[in-house]
Amino acid sequence: MRDIHGNFNLVLSGNIMFTLATGPWNAECVRQFNREYIKLVSPLFGKQWGDLVILQGESLLIPDAEHLISQTVLESCQRGLSHVALIVSDSSIRAIARAQFMRIYPSSGLIVQYFDNQQEALDWLILQGLYCDKAEITQTLAKYFKLN
Repeated sequence: MRDIHGNFNLVLSGNIMFTLATGPWNAECVRQFNREYIKLVSPLFGKQWGDLVILQGESLLIPDAEHLISQTVLESCQRGLSHVALIVSDSSIRAIARAQFMRIYPSSGLIVQYFDNQQEALDWLILQGLYCDKAEITQTLAKYFKLN
């Protein structure tokens, strides 16, 4: 097994999964992410849930990792994932990272919106009928990122 490249933190609050990711990611990192993501979100299978994804730094996926994430997104949609708010922050390759995820999400049928800050992204998810403990999440995000 190759070393894992990439880092992530997952927090589930209400029916919103928060993914805080730093890349680049290889396939081993995506496999570990998939295991942890599925374990946390499995109580929501068959119900609607959303993701707030924050990519920080050089968050690119190598081709194998991109393929694995695409599969995970499709499987999650079949289980209830309906909305994704995506933020690419603190990156010199923002446009490239965003373009990569634009290839992943459209084929899934998800409703995806891109944002520049966490508060707007969270507010949009809540407007879509999703919910979380906003105070808990704001505090959690502040541990990992500067809130903007």
